[in-house]
Amino acid sequence: MKLINQLNIYCLILAVFFLPIHLNLNNIFLVSFFGLSSIQFIIGAKDESIKQLKRNKWTLLIVTIPFLLNALGVIYSDELKKGFDFTIRTIPFLYLPLIAVTTPRIFVENYKKMGYALVIGSLLVAIYSWSHTSIEIFNLNKPWEELFGPLYSHHNLVKALDLHAAYLSICIYTAIGFLVVEFKNCKKALKIASTISIIFLLFFMFHLLSRNAIIYFLMATIVFLIFSKQWKLLISGSILVIMLAVLAYNVKHNYLRDRIFNNLNFLEKKTQFSKKDDRFDRLAASYEVFKQKPVFGFGTAAESKHRREIFKKNNDIVAYKRNYNAHNQFFEYLSTFGIIGGLAYIIFFTYLFYLSIKLRSGFFIFVITGLFFASLTESIFERSQGVVYAALIIALMLSFQIRQREIPNTKQSATKS
Repeated sequence: MKLINQLNIYCLILAVFFLPIHLNLNNIFLVSFFGLSSIQFIIGAKDESIKQLKRNKWTLLIVTIPFLLNALGVIYSDELKKGFDFTIRTIPFLYLPLIAVTTPRIFVENYKKMGYALVIGSLLVAIYSWSHTSIEIFNLNKPWEELFGPLYSHHNLVKALDLHAAYLSICIYTAIGFLVVEFKNCKKALKIASTISIIFLLFFMFHLLSRNAIIYFLMATIVFLIFSKQWKLLISGSILVIMLAVLAYNVKHNYLRDRIFNNLNFLEKKTQFSKKDDRFDRLAASYEVFKQKPVFGFGTAAESKHRREIFKKNNDIVAYKRNYNAHNQFFEYLSTFGIIGGLAYIIFFTYLFYLSIKLRSGFFIFVITGLFFASLTESIFERSQGVVYAALIIALMLSFQIRQREIPNTKQSATKS
């Protein structure tokens, strides 16, 4: 049993470590974690685990909504194979909360290890990506300013690892948030390493040019500095950001400016570096699908072909060929599961906000708010990386909630900020 427990911890930490690096390796260790946890449940204190499941049944019903929607949606979907695949993808939303409820200590006791695993994984992605692009620029004898051009920024910066810039950025600002929370508890040497890591990851996140992540991170940073009364850092940081923004906006043929400023619908200016962002038009396409079947929707994975028809009708060839999703989780659920899906989305996030506030954890409020913001521009639960990230955060919150309930006077300093 001791060996199984130790292996299980390693699998959990490695799953977190590989989350920003490689999805297949993340899935291998995550599935191993599920398997070993199931063995622990079978041969362990089963009666106590069952009591915990019964005690938290309504909580589990809410936090497993993304899995339940897909599982129920398969029943009436006319895309059974795709629907089944989509449901399998959301299994972490089922298993991780169940494990957190039956074995909360595995998350509570290894919270810091998970955090540092995410930090190291994010740092390795940054080092590899910058090294790979630098070597390519050197070998092709290109000017070094190309490093911040369209060929080596945003998705192209991490194309060698086949990663999505928006989802990687979420992992990065979560790693930064963890380092900030842990900073005051660190020894001097670790504080220096943490400071260097934060600066390094910050530059990398800005180079990824995920607008949602950058805007949210800046907003969260301002709020954090105000609440912690770090006035000098707030003023100096604000001046630096404003200066860099002005510089980026006024330099001609600047991809950073075109990506962050000009490539927005309400500030649309077509340049040689940017094209029209049809995000809002594509949201309208998902709404049109919703209106065709407003109560229950078309079912898991069945809305996609109807959305493609609207893309074709609107002459949106890019979205049609690439079979884009809604790029908004609320509209994704609305077009797939109708009003039921829309209500489920609201209930799901309302409870996550409630839980993070109840835990009095600045870190959890930070990541849940970030997850909500990400869901406004991404169908975040349609990709495995978004599913695993969200399910891990939920599992952590549930485990801390159960531990606080069991030991009310225990300070959960790991998640305080």
